[in-house]
Amino acid sequence: MGYPEHIVFPISSSLDRISIGAKRPNADDVRIIGGRGYDLRQPIPIKYQSVRERFLNARNNFWTPNDIPMGEDKKQWLTGELTDAEMWLFKTNISYLTASDNLVPDNLDNAIMEHITASELRQYLRWQIAEEANHLESYLFILESFGLDEQGQGQIFNLYQEVPELTNKLNWNLQFTNNVVSSDAPVGSIEANRNLLEDLVSYYVFEYLFFPVGFSQIFALAQAGKLRNTAQQYMYIYRDETSHAQNGLWMILQIIRENPILWNAAMQERCRAIINEAVVLETAYAKAVMPNGGVMGMSVAVYIEFARFMANSACRNLGLKLIFPVKSHPLPWMSHYELKQEVNFFEGRVQDYRTGSSLDWD
Repeated sequence: MGYPEHIVFPISSSLDRISIGAKRPNADDVRIIGGRGYDLRQPIPIKYQSVRERFLNARNNFWTPNDIPMGEDKKQWLTGELTDAEMWLFKTNISYLTASDNLVPDNLDNAIMEHITASELRQYLRWQIAEEANHLESYLFILESFGLDEQGQGQIFNLYQEVPELTNKLNWNLQFTNNVVSSDAPVGSIEANRNLLEDLVSYYVFEYLFFPVGFSQIFALAQAGKLRNTAQQYMYIYRDETSHAQNGLWMILQIIRENPILWNAAMQERCRAIINEAVVLETAYAKAVMPNGGVMGMSVAVYIEFARFMANSACRNLGLKLIFPVKSHPLPWMSHYELKQEVNFFEGRVQDYRTGSSLDWD
């Protein structure tokens, strides 16, 4: 859709020149997207207090991968305690998650931040980018701790470029990022905001559905006594991603409240279709990473049912009609891996932290 040059959408931008004598922001003017006439560099007024609280909580919960000793997992890796099926599941899992934790901050940086006109939300999203970087360090630290050299790590990380079902999931999210970035619609226009909303929904699905179901594979191995140290790393990542998903949902709903014209019947049906597309991709992914029907504690059928359960939950959170006839959580033990505060993991103590350089491998 073309726009005449005389039509201007003067959305507040972090690239706006600073003007002497410009007025201070007023809370009544601040909006999640489409805010006009105020400088985004001012941290006050804080209109959305819940966003600031999420930022402060996230900062208080910051962790580093080296906090978690990896000796037990290294021993299992080197002594062949993992079956071929478990090894393949782990390798494809960490490869996909590594690529996906690149996609999320890239999407925030390239597609989202330009549209956000609330200072406290911009602050939270900056912190989220830092957390995603920390997750990438975790995946790297896990493979380093197994004693793998760069070539061995690279063979695992590269699987997302070799297994079509991993590639397809990643490219699916990337299309929404590119729809925002490549759009000719001016920032602040209805067309641009519709592209943005679809992108936000797709990445909400990413963090609310793709991540938890992916983590469940490693948690299932931990249930069987395998890769429990890696599961500890994933527990911290799971906590972060849960917070990201909560903020993503809040952001979507607040944008809809402030811009109800965007949430018409066509958009609601489109978002429902996005969620269904995610489950189709997850189903194909499950069959590729568990080609023999599953591993101990995790069958392909149960995994797919979990994806459908999370899809229904995402629909419910967005006020959409449910898609699948799933009545109850197929993996109730997942709640054991929802880290809410410092705890003792698997009968061991994580409070006795050591850095990676001083780990005493078993």
